[in-house]
Amino acid sequence: MDKANVLEKMQAERAKLDGLLATLSAEQMCQTTLENEWSVKDVLAHIAVWERRCVGWIQAGLRGEKPDKPEQGYTWEDLVTLNEKTFLENRGRTLNDVQADSRLAYQQLLEQVQALSEDDITNPQRFPWTKRHGLVPYIAANSYEHYQEHFAQIHKWLADEMMQA
Repeated sequence: MDKANVLEKMQAERAKLDGLLATLSAEQMCQTTLENEWSVKDVLAHIAVWERRCVGWIQAGLRGEKPDKPEQGYTWEDLVTLNEKTFLENRGRTLNDVQADSRLAYQQLLEQVQALSEDDITNPQRFPWTKRHGLVPYIAANSYEHYQEHFAQIHKWLADEMMQA
């Protein structure tokens, strides 16, 4: 997938998620009704953290460094633990703070991807730490695929709510 398509998918899927979120009240955003007793606010904080991690990995790669993935002290096998840590760290934040941070994190990732060259994004040999996959899978997993995953989760919750009403 080329840079233009990556950017288009990022923006389209984020707009879809944002459109769904715009239909929710502050009370709905803060209800712990999702899997693992998460709220929509918690999901927004979670997405923002992963967007920032992705920006950090890309920036480390551009400096010629190998990033700590997913995060220093954690492996991919620790993903559940890492997500729980992120959840606990962000749980007490206000909705306004999380929403502002979410917009900022998305903007940072979008600008980072916009600043990359086509070669940075698509060349599987450009960053050795991508193990010959290029950046697209990392960008996708931390942007449009992540937005789709949580859009579906929130949409299902809303549909279930409508059925019960």
